[in-house]
Amino acid sequence: MRISLYLPIILTLFLAACTPSGETGLEGVVLFAERPLAGAEIEVYLRAEKDRGTQPFTSVSSDEQGRYRLNLPPGRYYLIGKKQEETPDGRRRMLFGECPANPLEVAQGMSRAPNFSLREMGRDGELSGRADTGVSGRLTLAGAPLPRGFVYVYTENAAGLTGPSYGAAAQSGADGTFILNLPPGRYHLVARQRADGSRVGEVAGGDLNGAYPGNPVEVQAGVILPLGDLPLTPVDGERHAARRASGPFAATETLLRGRIVDADQQPVTGISVFAYLDSRMVGKPKYRSAPSAADGAFVLYLDDGGTYYLGARAALGGPLEPGERVGTYDGDPRHAVAVARGEERDLGAIVVREVW
Repeated sequence: MRISLYLPIILTLFLAACTPSGETGLEGVVLFAERPLAGAEIEVYLRAEKDRGTQPFTSVSSDEQGRYRLNLPPGRYYLIGKKQEETPDGRRRMLFGECPANPLEVAQGMSRAPNFSLREMGRDGELSGRADTGVSGRLTLAGAPLPRGFVYVYTENAAGLTGPSYGAAAQSGADGTFILNLPPGRYHLVARQRADGSRVGEVAGGDLNGAYPGNPVEVQAGVILPLGDLPLTPVDGERHAARRASGPFAATETLLRGRIVDADQQPVTGISVFAYLDSRMVGKPKYRSAPSAADGAFVLYLDDGGTYYLGARAALGGPLEPGERVGTYDGDPRHAVAVARGEERDLGAIVVREVW
């Protein structure tokens, strides 16, 4: 008899949980070139550190108005958007973007995620922009124009504007000026000039480096935003060496060395080698090397011997970007290498290939 009295209440609560008013999750609109984007894949992750072995928690496609709706239990989530399509002229392109409000909180009901835009990724992962949209400025050194410096674009500042950028986009002219075409969005800019004149690679003592003092910059469609001067200063060799010696690249007696090459056996610079204790190579690696040099050479220092599973890519964590070069050590079917404490081992070549 007591059960029958409570049954209507139980049924009411159950039905409320099954109705739209009882839903929890996220909804929003995804854009490209400031217009709603249909058919984009919206992927949901439970953490920010995503690598090639991480699968999304769930995903959904945007409708004709660019809208998406995700039913999710209460929690914190990271959203990214992707779409591969063919342009009217028959060119294949990849669109990609992360929700700038990540992580997003889901508590009660359907939470509204801010609209976010995907960007076109070109070869080498560079951002493609319209000719009438972007930024302009001038590189300087001690107030004088600096020719032949490179301007790089980052879409976030989590790594301190170091490491591979989303676009190594423009080189200053003889008068130090540059124009950089970008899609609408928010960016961090940094400029570098290496003593050897190379476009990529880790900076060293004597190189020139500088972040734009007005970071981040907002780029709007149809506008070339004038930034003024972007000053560079010399990298202090002693301070740079001290940071490296005490950081993750500190030299040890146990090490692995080799070369990073492409499918044609040409050296690839700017690629780090990561050592994992887990054969799945997911999560945070135990060790990582400094980016490969201009000749593709790398050295991976280890604190101890053991069996490590090796992968190679430019970025530390995050989803793979279209055009990014990635690879694994293939001297063993499991991508594993066993090294004794105090041993120096040459692994030969590790081949990296572009991912699309």
